[in-house]
Amino acid sequence: MDKISITICGDGGCGKSSITLRLVRSQWTHEYDPTIEDSYSVTRMVDGIPYFLSLTDTAGQEEYRGLWASSNLKSDAFLLVYDITNASSLEALNYFMEMIDIEAEQRLEDNQRLMRELGPGAGGVDVGMPPPVKIIAGNKCDLKDARVIPARQGLDYARGHGCGFMETSAREMVNIEETFALIVRRVVEARRLHYQRQKPHQDRHDSNQIDISTSRTPALTTAEKETSEAMPVDRPRQSRCRLGLPKRVSKKKLNADPETEGEEHPVKEKEMKSVRNHNSHQREPEDKNDSWWKRLRCL
Repeated sequence: MDKISITICGDGGCGKSSITLRLVRSQWTHEYDPTIEDSYSVTRMVDGIPYFLSLTDTAGQEEYRGLWASSNLKSDAFLLVYDITNASSLEALNYFMEMIDIEAEQRLEDNQRLMRELGPGAGGVDVGMPPPVKIIAGNKCDLKDARVIPARQGLDYARGHGCGFMETSAREMVNIEETFALIVRRVVEARRLHYQRQKPHQDRHDSNQIDISTSRTPALTTAEKETSEAMPVDRPRQSRCRLGLPKRVSKKKLNADPETEGEEHPVKEKEMKSVRNHNSHQREPEDKNDSWWKRLRCL
């Protein structure tokens, strides 16, 4: 089961502990008890996968912020909470945002240093930590009449700092489960992208590259091999002159009429007979005197 550590931070009295208790114990208290630091753990199913959430509810008072910076900056995600009925609570997030940005830069430098130290052998090893995930929650959205921070203002602040944004209500249990499900999804995606960038450049392309030679000439199956071996092989014909043999004479040339041998298209034998008969009928008639003389000689 994957473990995800989440630190909940913000100004005092904005409802950090109420959000945490709603998620962990499904209860809400209207009494305000300043928190120094409390830790909780809970299991949640997100997209059909179980996750172990380690939650740290931190103090919002300025006197405890030094303790917060030294012990909670290694978390996977940060939930920054402000009170929509208190304008200064949104400005108080600037301190936490600055500390988280410094932590993100430090992680990047540490990851690069570790990659240089390990060298090429670090291709299959998960090195370092991904950048922290940041989500801003505008709490107490059920107090519509007392609102002083519009939802649009909170959204613009979140976009300006590269954070996700939700408005919640611990009293009415609005967007409590949804907020932590969003945190889990973003942490999972950040881990995937972080470890994917660490893989060697060649390994990333080998999985997508197609071998042209194998794609054009796929391997034959056993049945195809047997069929190809049984089939006769067509070999190229060699000229009889190159083999020292006399040239063959076609049957057409042997049976051709010598009178039509030089013609490009010789006339068939039947056609020639019909032509000869036709010419014989067209001969001039013999002279009557010649025929009489022939009969007299016969006598």
